[in-house]
Amino acid sequence: MPFVERSDARLYYEVRGQGSPLLLIMGVGGNIRWWGTGFLRRLAEKHTVIAFDNRGAGQSEADPKTGWTLEQMADDARAVLAAAGVERAHVLGYSMGGMIAQELALRHPEAVASLVLGATSCGGPQMIQSDDIKREMRSRPAELAARAAWYMRLFFPEAFRAKNEAYLHSAFHLLLREDMPEAVYQAQLDAVDRWQGSWDRLPRLSCPALVMHGLEDRVLPYVNGERLAHRLAGSRLKLYAGCGHGFAMQAGGAVLRDVLAFLDTGGDGALGAG
Repeated sequence: MPFVERSDARLYYEVRGQGSPLLLIMGVGGNIRWWGTGFLRRLAEKHTVIAFDNRGAGQSEADPKTGWTLEQMADDARAVLAAAGVERAHVLGYSMGGMIAQELALRHPEAVASLVLGATSCGGPQMIQSDDIKREMRSRPAELAARAAWYMRLFFPEAFRAKNEAYLHSAFHLLLREDMPEAVYQAQLDAVDRWQGSWDRLPRLSCPALVMHGLEDRVLPYVNGERLAHRLAGSRLKLYAGCGHGFAMQAGGAVLRDVLAFLDTGGDGALGAG
């Protein structure tokens, strides 16, 4: 199993498929398994997909007591690319992973060919998120069934939950069997909270970008996606009706088509191994 050794973290990553490199960066609470085997398989039909567990998540290791930053996590992502022998890649980031992706592009622009930013925000004072949601995000239930139901409420609109309750319960029970320690989860939220954001720096980015957001996202309302698209010159914005924070699960076929179509035309420059 491949690992990247950092001075303060040990990062697990996987590489699959062939084609132009695509780095995946997961959000708060998730790990590689949260991408879904079908989603990874379809991406890997056209791309060399590099996915990794953020520090402390999944099979990666790090001490949450040290206090993490999104800047560190962006450098983690750069280290994963280097370990995989990739100089430049498309980058797809979801939620917190989208914030890390922005920071990666700003800190290491030579490594990023294009950005796909899903259900995310520019952070800082320009991030729109209600105080109620911030409190709810900090209060994950300890018991498995209650935690699964909690994620379902956060990620999906009521109408979708009602039609897919059995499937969602089963999916989250599987995902949460190897859930991260609570200290790691809280450390990830802390990293998001202390991030100063990218708003003032986003116009520096010249790489193509696709911004994707569910119109019924409670965690990070879709206005966050609109703000990102406004600040990223030449970016494309895709909004998904009836979808919440888990828009990629709700509208999986459309999301996959949109991502692949963008990647077919979105990377303007040489990609490949170093």
